[in-house]
Amino acid sequence: MDTSFFYHHLKTKRIFLALCGFSLIAYVALVLFLLRALFFEPVLIEPLTVDTFAAFEKVDGEGMLLKVTGRGFDENVGAYLAYDAGNRGAIVASLPTWDQLRQLVVKDDRAYLANRNRGFQVADISNLRQPVIIGSVDTPGAAWAVAVAGSFAYVADGSAGLQVIDIGDPQQPRIVANLPLKGHAVDVLVAGDRALVATREHGVTVVSVSLPQQPRIVAEIPGEGGAESLALGESRLFVAKGKQGVWEYAPDATGGFRLIRKLKTSGSARSVAVADKELFVGCGKYGLDIFLLLDTEPKPSASVDTPGFARGVAVAGGRVYVADNSNGLQILKRHSDFGWHIVSTVDTPGIAWDVVVDGKYVYVVGGKSGLQIVSLANIEPSTSLQRIATPGYVRALAAQGDTVYVADGPHGVHAVSCDSNGNSRIDASIKTPGYAYDVAIKDDRIYVADGIKGLQVLTVKKGENLQLAHTVKLAGVAIAVTVVDRLAVVAAGSAGLYIVDVASKAGPRVIGHLAELGYLRDVVVVGEYAFVAAGKAGLLQVSIEEPTTPRLVDTVDLPLPLQVFAKTLAVTVQGDKMMVANARAGCQIFDISIPEKPRFLTSVASMEYVNGVSAFEDRGYLYDFKNGVQAVDLKTLQQLRPVDSSKLTGLAVTGGKAFLGHGNGGISIVPLPIELSEINLRSSQELLIFIPTPAMPGRYSLCLTKGGQRLVLPKSLSYDGGEFKKVAVGQ
Repeated sequence: MDTSFFYHHLKTKRIFLALCGFSLIAYVALVLFLLRALFFEPVLIEPLTVDTFAAFEKVDGEGMLLKVTGRGFDENVGAYLAYDAGNRGAIVASLPTWDQLRQLVVKDDRAYLANRNRGFQVADISNLRQPVIIGSVDTPGAAWAVAVAGSFAYVADGSAGLQVIDIGDPQQPRIVANLPLKGHAVDVLVAGDRALVATREHGVTVVSVSLPQQPRIVAEIPGEGGAESLALGESRLFVAKGKQGVWEYAPDATGGFRLIRKLKTSGSARSVAVADKELFVGCGKYGLDIFLLLDTEPKPSASVDTPGFARGVAVAGGRVYVADNSNGLQILKRHSDFGWHIVSTVDTPGIAWDVVVDGKYVYVVGGKSGLQIVSLANIEPSTSLQRIATPGYVRALAAQGDTVYVADGPHGVHAVSCDSNGNSRIDASIKTPGYAYDVAIKDDRIYVADGIKGLQVLTVKKGENLQLAHTVKLAGVAIAVTVVDRLAVVAAGSAGLYIVDVASKAGPRVIGHLAELGYLRDVVVVGEYAFVAAGKAGLLQVSIEEPTTPRLVDTVDLPLPLQVFAKTLAVTVQGDKMMVANARAGCQIFDISIPEKPRFLTSVASMEYVNGVSAFEDRGYLYDFKNGVQAVDLKTLQQLRPVDSSKLTGLAVTGGKAFLGHGNGGISIVPLPIELSEINLRSSQELLIFIPTPAMPGRYSLCLTKGGQRLVLPKSLSYDGGEFKKVAVGQ
């Protein structure tokens, strides 16, 4: 007898009953939600706002009292003081654009945005603290640049050429013409009835827009290769042509342009700006080149090496503004003795692609981070942040006592210590055979994950230089190392996990190996388990109970919604807490009081691409590409505090200071955030806060918190080492 009919009937019945059960649960949840909405009034939390703040009273030698007025103050308000090396308080507003914002034009109360795959957008900036997008049109290509003339916008639309958009009604912009071009259109300028369009493959095209609805090509500017950016000077056109430098053109009688000369730049010319017979060129990693236009020499008269990658340039009011990639906005001023130099920095979120100055505000194009609006009035001069230049690329830092050891890529390892005046310096170095990715310390030995050269073991004695004692050859690329008892555990990329006995009488040697785990990036050891960051393969739990035969136990589970975004890049342990950097999924914290059963506790900084974690004492530190480094209390799992807004490659904490690695930017040293416990709530509209004397001179941001709210006061507090400078805002 064929029983398949009964089997399938029973299976269908079970599915039907399961669906009925889910439907009933959803129905009950909906009813409860409606009842709550009808009969229970929601708890409204009044947002924090600040109207004024001023020094109320100085407490000699100990700090000062600050009076803050505003709204939304209650017994849940907290405050902390954070070192501010990047003028974050000068950012008055941010506008998410949900794609790769590349350029904008500001005109009256409108900002016109070229927003790559989302096309052309119009933002109302009549209230600069609350900008809002009011209109958009999806262009057929990728919107790279925009120019505005009259009631029309002209968009360089990548492979789709030039788009002409009617902006007479800003809430309903519409494409009225399209002009195909050779190559990808990446920049556009309008001068009179001509539009100049730069394409990456075919140079510059001159387009007549005397009838905007009927644009037509009237000339093509000759020249080898493509163009990156355009600028118009007094009867001159300047074209940034990448590795070919900047080419200068003059108008000719046919309506086109003729080549005058070629200017040689320090690096690849990315952007150009003209002012007062000077030409300013953003040259990527080589910073900013300045040319005197009256000089016949085709070389820059001066160059300024910006800390990042100079992409966009603007000139206004005798100052130069540089969109400096991950290093935000750099502001330069000419000094009578030593020429152009950086006077201020605003560390904007994400990647700074371009910059526009209009009146009292600077608009920074931030790629995926959207638009940042910066008040010039709130920008303060750069502080005397202590920096240590290193010859290589800082990959990792580790602290032992007052000494910090730095893995500096191709230049090996440096030991950084503090002198009697409180200044830190490199006092010992060694160039390892390979590429120093990571460093770990145990007793008087330094263990270096040295890339293709395996594991290096260094000896360190007080007053002596670092010395290479042993080399342990490994397959693959040694990227991370941790040392526990007599074992060093090394994550070696695609070659797997190595267990090294570092206490063997014959010298350190490999005693265990586990392969085919994915690409291993980081490792920590808790008890008899190693937890390994393995990228897309997740966080792996490996038993090293038998060091000679390590075995994969499991993958540490994440909540299902986070698994889609997770890419495990780093892991650290402090006490019974484990922090995991999971890229776009943020940072996850686990309870490992029972190491064989790690338990998920919470997730912080989700969707911010966390790429590193460290932990010291009761604080965990996570760093991401957008917000820099932030601290979290590992006891309460709350109080996410910004430490520094720079983009990091490594971190170590010792003596109340954070040593921050900045890749090829060396090391900076900043004080840790100070929790302010003495807060006097006078009313819902007034607070008195005691600000203690910081450990280091510099500029500090005062931040108020309430629940999930965080408000950074717009003006920072300056401490000169003796006392706070006078501060008063809003009075």
